[in-house]
Amino acid sequence: MAGAGAAAAAVFSPLGPASVFSPSAASAGNGRLIPDGKLGTITYTQRDVPTRVGIAASAALGVSPTMGYLGGPEFPENPADLGPLVPLPGGWLELFAFLAGCGFKQIEFAGYGQNAANPGGAAPNPAPGGVTTAESRAAYLAYARTLRGFLDAYGLQAIGNHGFVPNTWYGPNSPGGTMSTQDYDRLQTELEFAAILGMPYMGTGSDPTSANNRNIEPWTVAGEKWEALNRISLQWGIHMYTHNHSPAYNFLQDGPLVTVTEDRVTGAPIAPTVVRAESGKRLMQHYLDVTSPDLVVVEMDVYWSHVAQHQWRWRYDENGKRVEDIFDPTAQVAKQTTRYALFHAKDGDATSQPDGVGDGYTMIPFGDPRSDIDYQGFYKNIGAKGYHNSNYEQDNAPGGNADPGQSLRFSKISAANMGAIRG
Repeated sequence: MAGAGAAAAAVFSPLGPASVFSPSAASAGNGRLIPDGKLGTITYTQRDVPTRVGIAASAALGVSPTMGYLGGPEFPENPADLGPLVPLPGGWLELFAFLAGCGFKQIEFAGYGQNAANPGGAAPNPAPGGVTTAESRAAYLAYARTLRGFLDAYGLQAIGNHGFVPNTWYGPNSPGGTMSTQDYDRLQTELEFAAILGMPYMGTGSDPTSANNRNIEPWTVAGEKWEALNRISLQWGIHMYTHNHSPAYNFLQDGPLVTVTEDRVTGAPIAPTVVRAESGKRLMQHYLDVTSPDLVVVEMDVYWSHVAQHQWRWRYDENGKRVEDIFDPTAQVAKQTTRYALFHAKDGDATSQPDGVGDGYTMIPFGDPRSDIDYQGFYKNIGAKGYHNSNYEQDNAPGGNADPGQSLRFSKISAANMGAIRG
């Protein structure tokens, strides 16, 4: 494996962080809608791989490696060509080798942990008991340098991470009006870790605040929090970002109290009920409106935005009337396209569920023939062609003990299809 890494390092050169802030030259003309340098994945998709003992570690321990199917000579063009049973990669180094071989260039981490037997060992705890010490910080940052070496060996760039976000910040709505010492020390450690990896972004897999509360006030406070965090992170040249699930594109409750007599989804009569009216603005739009474009960017999960289109189709207006108001993910991005610095490129197969019932989609590999999400139209019409950083994600990719190679096969299929869309 070391020899393969050295050879890859001679062929590839690491992408500089500045490359993520501007369109790729490969996006010019009628070319790729996801340029080569912006083709990424989040490791939550392959979360089974870092945690298992890899090929090299299995040999060193004298144990049998995990066996599975990675695809035969006609794969991925023929997804049914599973190929022979082979030893499967495990740990970061072997995962990066595989992902680079698929054509991925950017890696969004979903945490840094791996099986301790693999090259690089286990990820140290940066804050044992919640307290960052000089020793825990040093060990954690040494691990960052190891991961950076693994990325560089295969010409990969760390684009972001779903990880630690402080619960306190500098501002009147923070508990105590300031950031706690423990949060500050941990945040500085995480930012230095990200800087060592070369990340231009560091974030969370969560919405800016709980979408269970659709009142305007907590979403305004969330804007204050994330501006405050970015004022700290940008001292490292890193933007801190939030993620979006479908509830974040529900309607903001920003109007007066009104009495409604129709069921929101079905329109059937209901007993008079008092609710807060909705102007039609979505939660995430309010968050973007109250934050500075210079400070705050976000990551849209394109799949969950389409689930939102299926789910949140009706609102109650200022007169308490049920109004159809369908969400358009493409238009949402297009009107503020550079605020959406990252995407989760997650594909979906539409279900037969009625509008407003369930999620309306199930997750599939990117570009699967069953896809009912128009990614070509999405990328063609959001503007700033080649600017966005797209990370393939599929929550249900791991196949467990029954098919431990599945997440890797799905990654190979998805990388090929992401690179193939043109416009």
